[in-house]
Amino acid sequence: MGAFARWIAELFRVPFGLVQAYVPGSSGIDARTREQLIIAVSEADGCRYTAWVHGAWLEFLGSREPDEALAPLFEYARSCAEAGRPLDTTTLDAVYPSSVVRSVRATVARTAIVDLVGVSFDDLTARLFGHRRFRVGAVVRDLVVVSGALPFIAPVVTTAGMMRVAARLAPSLPPISRPSEEHSNLVVHMVADAAPVYLGHTLVRTSLLWSPVPVAVAVRSEGSSATLRIGRGRVSVSAGIEPDALVVLDGGIEPLARIVASSIVRELSNPRALRRRG
Repeated sequence: MGAFARWIAELFRVPFGLVQAYVPGSSGIDARTREQLIIAVSEADGCRYTAWVHGAWLEFLGSREPDEALAPLFEYARSCAEAGRPLDTTTLDAVYPSSVVRSVRATVARTAIVDLVGVSFDDLTARLFGHRRFRVGAVVRDLVVVSGALPFIAPVVTTAGMMRVAARLAPSLPPISRPSEEHSNLVVHMVADAAPVYLGHTLVRTSLLWSPVPVAVAVRSEGSSATLRIGRGRVSVSAGIEPDALVVLDGGIEPLARIVASSIVRELSNPRALRRRG
């Protein structure tokens, strides 16, 4: 029970951390980063149940590679899991806002507690089915842990199952139509390459693709522009700002460039993709 006590104590040290990790628009980590952190901790703990549940959440949200700037947060989470206790965050405090660090600490602590329940369940079933030595004390301990956690875990598992079903039923992203090179520009290619990431969220992709009225959003940057149009099962990108654009986004192309660069790195790291291109 010492591990439970350490992680529960950590949650009490950052009482608003979970709120900042789960409430949209708060100053903590975003939902996708939170789910990726949970999976990283669960894999380090060897808890397949938590990894399955939050893998469903991540699939629903739309998985993407974490930004390189977040790498220290993931390294901290894995190190805590391997050490079996909360670690010092002085290095993180010097780089990230306190709200981000609090939300990471709370996320790691909560995940570690849930993983301990999963480990207790594995231990319990192994002893009951004769795969491990039957010890009354250990069985009673595991029963208490699993029974106490079941009312909290069951709704989460149910929700994850529903999310996985929704992700399976959601329409896949169709090929993105774009103009020829002579009628295109850099923003057109950036928007087209970044669109799959922005449409990764199951609800967003489903609602927009099935919309009977196409939704058009224009992006303007550094003298070039493009319009993204989604609806009626189609996605297209055209050069310039179309008259029916609902919103015109002005700004630099750095966020789009980061997404595109990340996509290229994933392609280059995939041997099958390299063979196809070859």
